[in-house]
Amino acid sequence: MMFRHLPWLLAAPLMAQAADNLVTNGSMNFSGAGAPTGWTLVVPTGESWQTFENHTSPEGGSYFGIQDLDSFAPRFNAVGITQTLSGLQVGASYELSFYSMSNHTSLAPTAMQQWRVSFGSQTQTGQQTSASVQTWVQSKMTFTATSTVQALTFAAEFLPGSYPEILNVDGVTLTAAAVPEVSPQLLLAAGLLALGGLKLRRRQAP
Repeated sequence: MMFRHLPWLLAAPLMAQAADNLVTNGSMNFSGAGAPTGWTLVVPTGESWQTFENHTSPEGGSYFGIQDLDSFAPRFNAVGITQTLSGLQVGASYELSFYSMSNHTSLAPTAMQQWRVSFGSQTQTGQQTSASVQTWVQSKMTFTATSTVQALTFAAEFLPGSYPEILNVDGVTLTAAAVPEVSPQLLLAAGLLALGGLKLRRRQAP
């Protein structure tokens, strides 16, 4: 009779650990020229933007942008921003989320822009945006740490016809993927099974 509730116990939901953002200043809060606090420009002498045209982002506050200057030499952009993260667990999965939006003059309405995101030696691309739409979109991706210290880098990619669009980023979060924990109900069920097995063996003993 003591085991009749075991199916319910075994089906009990598992609890997940709360995750903290590993990125410094993922909200891109800064003023003036240069990189946001906690970040470094990929090309320190290149141009970048702070909250161009003041489009309100889901995060609020300021945001960071890179402009396509391929047709405006000798001007050139800073390519992107990077930040070194430490205390990572080798082999662990990390979930990245961020918002992006393109704005400024759309000379080619069909041109698209995207962030190329690198975490250590792994690279993925975020959702494409267009300056003809000027809407914030959220990208999500998962990386696996191969070292305890790795760089997180956002590099702007402009597809043909994008000049002089600006690609913006805001609301960057990087969290360790939730690790399921054994629920108290499951531990209780395992204990009851072990106890029942022990009693059964004692009864069968000669």
